[in-house]
Amino acid sequence: MATRGVSALKFVGTVSLGLLTGLSYTLTTLTIPSLLNLPSATTALRAFDSLTTTSTKQLRSLSGLSGTAFLLAYYLSPKPLRHPYLLYTSALILGSQLVATDLVAPYISLGPSSPATTAGSKKSFPQQKKKKPSASARARMEASYEVLGEEQEEESEEDEVLEVGEEANGEEVRAKVEGWLKKQVVQVSVLGLGFFMSVVGIWGDGVVNVYGRV
Repeated sequence: MATRGVSALKFVGTVSLGLLTGLSYTLTTLTIPSLLNLPSATTALRAFDSLTTTSTKQLRSLSGLSGTAFLLAYYLSPKPLRHPYLLYTSALILGSQLVATDLVAPYISLGPSSPATTAGSKKSFPQQKKKKPSASARARMEASYEVLGEEQEEESEEDEVLEVGEEANGEEVRAKVEGWLKKQVVQVSVLGLGFFMSVVGIWGDGVVNVYGRV
């Protein structure tokens, strides 16, 4: 019974680690870089914050599930069957989560740009062309300004400030996205190594069980 429980833990850990690796890879290569093609920096920032908040919760849940499963499988296994790859895989999962912390993130941000971020840095948010108002429209606007007076002028000044802020915010959004992508590239690499190690380890356990019975 104990052996079956350990096998189930190994299976759960490997499957959850595979989902974790696939989710991180999809976010890094497809989902987040596509935000740089949005027409507005404000829209891109809102989408980025929403995606990163949701994905972070999912990544932490999967990493906690897979890491706990491998650790339990190691401690519940009989001493002759306690393979070190279970601890190595758990350590890699933990290391992948440390990449996103403030201790490691600054060193990654100072490193060279990755292919995914380099491709994204060449893209800029497309700017929408403003149509010039016609003569009749200008006349109506002038009449409305005369009626509304100073209150309308204050609102127009606020709109100009918001437009300037949005243009300046585009570079900040791009830098924020690229910094997040750099961390994710490292995280995906670590998780991919851990997933490969877990698959090889489970395959080795199956081979030992088959030839051990023979």
